[in-house]
Amino acid sequence: MFFADQRRVWKVGAVAGRSYAELSELFAQRRLPRGTPILLDDRMRPVEPLTSWFRAMGLAGRDAKTMRAYAYTALMLLNFLTTRGRDFASASEADLLEFRLWRREQAKETVGQAAWDRDAAAVGQLYDFLAQRGQVLGRPWRPTGRTASLDSGISRDLRVRHMELEQYLFCRDVGFGGLRPDAGLDGTFRGWWPHRNRAACELALMTGMRLQEWSTLLLPELGLTGGPKPVTADVDLAACAKYQRPRSAYVPLGAMALMDPYLLLERPRIVAKAQRALRRRSRELFVIQRLDADGARVRGVLDAGLKPVGDRRTSHAPTVTPFVAQLSSVRPLSRETPKDLENQGWCGRVG
Repeated sequence: MFFADQRRVWKVGAVAGRSYAELSELFAQRRLPRGTPILLDDRMRPVEPLTSWFRAMGLAGRDAKTMRAYAYTALMLLNFLTTRGRDFASASEADLLEFRLWRREQAKETVGQAAWDRDAAAVGQLYDFLAQRGQVLGRPWRPTGRTASLDSGISRDLRVRHMELEQYLFCRDVGFGGLRPDAGLDGTFRGWWPHRNRAACELALMTGMRLQEWSTLLLPELGLTGGPKPVTADVDLAACAKYQRPRSAYVPLGAMALMDPYLLLERPRIVAKAQRALRRRSRELFVIQRLDADGARVRGVLDAGLKPVGDRRTSHAPTVTPFVAQLSSVRPLSRETPKDLENQGWCGRVG
C-alpha cells in the first residue's frame, strides 16, 4: 500500500530512468490528490478494482485520513476473501457477515463498535462504486429494517451538557492558564505557554470555528501583520472550512484582547526557540515573501528546493488550503536577517 505525495518524489531527487522534465510532464498529465492510496501487487502493478476506487475517492475530494482508513479496511476485506477463494464480485452475504465477525471478535486486533461502523461505511461505498461500474449487481447483503449497511445501526448523536460561564472560566484560567482557583499562580502547572492556551480557548469558543479552521488560522487573517492591531476581526474562511464552503467568522473584542499577552510575552520566545527547526525545514515550507497591506493576500514560494524551480504562489488568504497552512507558513523576520523565520500560524507547533 502506497499513498500519493508528489512532494516526496521531488525531495528524493533523481529518479532512475526519468528526468525532471519527464517527471513534471507525467505529473501534469496524471494528477492525483495528495494522500490518494495506491495498492500494488508483488510485481508492482495496480490491484483492481481497488486502485480505481481509491482514485475516484481522491478525485472526489475525500479527506486523506478518510481515504487511508477506507483503504486499509478494503485491503483487509480483500485478504479475507482471498483466503476463502473469493473476490469482491463473488462474495456472498455470508462472506461479508463472517468478515464482520472476524473483525469484531476473532482477528488478532479486534475493533469496537464505532471502529466497525467506519469499516462498514467503507465496505458499503466500495460496493456502491462496483455497482456503478457494473461489476456487481449491488451490495451482497440484505438490508435490515434499521439500516442498509453492515453497521450496528446505533445512533451516535452528541449529547452535550453545556458549561456555565463560571465553569468555562475555571477551565480556561485554571486548566489551561496555570492559575489556582484563587487566581494565584500555580507553581505545579506542567503546561506550556499559558497565555497562548487561554487565547486559544477564547478564540475557539467565541468564533465557533471548527478544529481545521481554527488550527490553520494565520496571523495576517486576524490583521496582526505588525501594524496597528485591530480591535475586532472578520475572517473569511473558504479552503479550510468544512466542505470548503465559504463563510465568515467574527472575532470579538474579548478574543482579540487575550491575544495581546501572548504576542507580547510568549510569541517572541517561541519564535526564537523555533529558529533551528524552521531554518532546517525552510526548503519544505511556504515562505511568505510579501503581504498585502490588508493582510488578505500572501505571496511566497512553496516547494523551494524540492522541485527544480520553486513553486511561486499568490494566494488570497481564505483560499490557502489546510495542507499549505499546516506547512507552518513562514516569512523572514526582517530584510536584514532573511535566514531568521517567523511562523505565521498563530497557534502552530512552532508559534
